[in-house]
Amino acid sequence: MARRRGRSVGDVSRYTAAGTRTAPTFSGDQTDDDTITSGTTFVLVAVVVFVLLCFAAVRFGTQSIESDIEANAAQALAASGFTDVEVEANGTTVSISGSFLEGQNEADAYRAVEGVRGVGSVDGQIWMVSTGELDAVVIRGAGLEATWVNGAVVVSGNLSTEDKITFVGTTLTDSETTPFTTVDVEGLTVKEGLPDENWLGPVLGLLQRSAQALPVGLLKADGDNKLVAVSAETEDKDLQKTVNDDISETALALGFSPTPGVLLLDTGPTEEEVEELQEDLNELVLDQVVEFEIKSFELTAKGQALLDEVLAALRAAPDGIRVVIGGHTDDRGSDAENQLLSEQRAEAVLAYLVARGQDPERFETIGYGESLPVESNATADGRARNRRIEFTALFDDVNTGEEG
Repeated sequence: MARRRGRSVGDVSRYTAAGTRTAPTFSGDQTDDDTITSGTTFVLVAVVVFVLLCFAAVRFGTQSIESDIEANAAQALAASGFTDVEVEANGTTVSISGSFLEGQNEADAYRAVEGVRGVGSVDGQIWMVSTGELDAVVIRGAGLEATWVNGAVVVSGNLSTEDKITFVGTTLTDSETTPFTTVDVEGLTVKEGLPDENWLGPVLGLLQRSAQALPVGLLKADGDNKLVAVSAETEDKDLQKTVNDDISETALALGFSPTPGVLLLDTGPTEEEVEELQEDLNELVLDQVVEFEIKSFELTAKGQALLDEVLAALRAAPDGIRVVIGGHTDDRGSDAENQLLSEQRAEAVLAYLVARGQDPERFETIGYGESLPVESNATADGRARNRRIEFTALFDDVNTGEEG
């Protein structure tokens, strides 16, 4: 937009002949007044734009800081043995959620995050997942045990009346949302003198929801000791959290102690997930290289920017996928020098990724020196292409233990 002329000294009468100061008078027509207004508007707009730019800079800078805090907090938790706890940073406040195993100390998770640089405070809640056998929970008073396998459920225990036993069978058989095709309540018996089971309806609802989500499992509800426990396994981390949360919420609503015991099976990444990560990594380094200073293993700003994109791809992939970091050089210098330099460059990339939250056990580094050029070393462009880092995602066959 063209900027209009501002007001000049000649537009203002400052003094009288006698030297007495008078109120300034403006010469010219209405156009000059419009010029003043336009100038003022321009200044206001400029101030608003400046404020918005400052806000954007602060916001995006804050997001970067939050991402670093989250990555470092996740690394600290993993190092302390808390592999199923997630973190979310809002400024310097970090919220944690997820589960920890029986035998771990919940307070250790909070301390691990509090020790991360930049963290001001830690909140959130994590729940314990029982790794013990539910057989240790012996129901002697009012209570029931339900075992289900692929739509067939067997229920045993003690209830106060025959009507309660009928209620169990009817609920699990006739409910519109029941996951059970076969219901066996022959193991339920009437035990005189038991209090009314006001917990029975919510527990049966939990049983049906758990069996809807998981094909095999075990539920125990002990009315005397006010305990609800569920044991099952799943390969789906999100499903594990959903069911364990449901167990805890149902039990706490009844005033019972929850024992969420849905464990996450460590099956390793699939071949498709490994191939997807490899495609993402190949695409990132297709027309660009992880750049270093010439004859150095110091990353340039451009090299760091590319590694940040690689880091995003690694975070989006399953943690169990191992990756080989291969370092390469051009042919300038001796073979021995280039071999050492390629190894140092691979190690520099590893150090960069680990400093941003990646598990060092996930990676293997190899230096190839000048032995595997992808372009001719006769040109500057060819040499630049040969000074590179390559990433290779590995598929570990969990059944054979072989790498593919």
